[in-house]
Amino acid sequence: MMKELRDKLSSFPPGEFRSVYKSSLPDIAKAGLLNALKDGGFRTFHEKLIFIPSFPHGIGVGVGLMAQTNVAGKILKLVLGSEVGASTNPESKKLALELQDRLVNGLGILGLGVSEPGWMGKLTNLKSTAKVLPSGEIELNFHKGFVTNGADAEGYLVVAKEEDLNRFGVFFVPRDFPGLKVEEVYLDVAREATHCKITGENFKVPSHYQFIEDYSKLGSDIHLSEMLSAAVLFCGAIRKIVSDLSQGSESRERFAVLGKLWDLSGLLYGKCLEISDKKDKDPNYKIEEDHPYGYEAILDECISILESIPNFDYKKEYPDIGLFCTIHPARSPVYIKNRLKQSKSWRKFGNL
Repeated sequence: MMKELRDKLSSFPPGEFRSVYKSSLPDIAKAGLLNALKDGGFRTFHEKLIFIPSFPHGIGVGVGLMAQTNVAGKILKLVLGSEVGASTNPESKKLALELQDRLVNGLGILGLGVSEPGWMGKLTNLKSTAKVLPSGEIELNFHKGFVTNGADAEGYLVVAKEEDLNRFGVFFVPRDFPGLKVEEVYLDVAREATHCKITGENFKVPSHYQFIEDYSKLGSDIHLSEMLSAAVLFCGAIRKIVSDLSQGSESRERFAVLGKLWDLSGLLYGKCLEISDKKDKDPNYKIEEDHPYGYEAILDECISILESIPNFDYKKEYPDIGLFCTIHPARSPVYIKNRLKQSKSWRKFGNL
């Protein structure tokens, strides 16, 4: 089925990006790349995801998949699994199940809106608000500056602050909600993952449109899950470059350089599979227990090696590789917090 997906992605012209992800969803579903949205394993998902960057338009499609699986998909799973902090409203569960079925079967896209202009990665800086009205309805006011997969989404999960309760709920807003403003956003890299801005003023939604009571308890793990898939995509992107550059006769020097890139990507991929196994075995496992796990170091080292190869401009030949520098994991507040926590164990090393 992966071959059929590759053939589908090969059928789009090189410059096309806007229709690629949505048009490929049926083939993506047939290849099993959406199974982790429901009851499929993350190891199996990542064992397939690593090949996506070797397909035409692959990195952009991979970004769409990593966001769909680890972000919107995770929230739906929490609601359906009756996790602590998720809505227990039967109507919420019914709605979440309908959305999940559409996503798994490649029939729809769901985007999550967290980031806003000026929020700097901190939920406490969010200006979007949610207020429970006497009628039981929820009034939402929001402006989200960047929603991955949002341009073609049939609905959005919006994170907004409930000021009365001092918490950050997650609320469903259908694409066809009257008055919803959607503005498409295009990046220079991985453009197949179509993004948008969304704005809503004084929206009144039913109470069962609240899916999560407090996103602040989930946010870091959801971010790290997304970055885990990004790390797998990066491994696939490096291996595609090594594969391409190893065609034909090679000097011993270049052969050594390519081997180093292959080994580094393999070490990182092995760690990603190890963490994926932990996620599969224990639903309560949090990636921050093992984070940082080397993605940042290997990303920097691989980019440095690519820049050192004579007569090779990776930015020109493989522009989508720039995505991984754009979303560099070491820039996130989660990374800094966990690195500081981890550093305490450095000092104890060797103290038996």
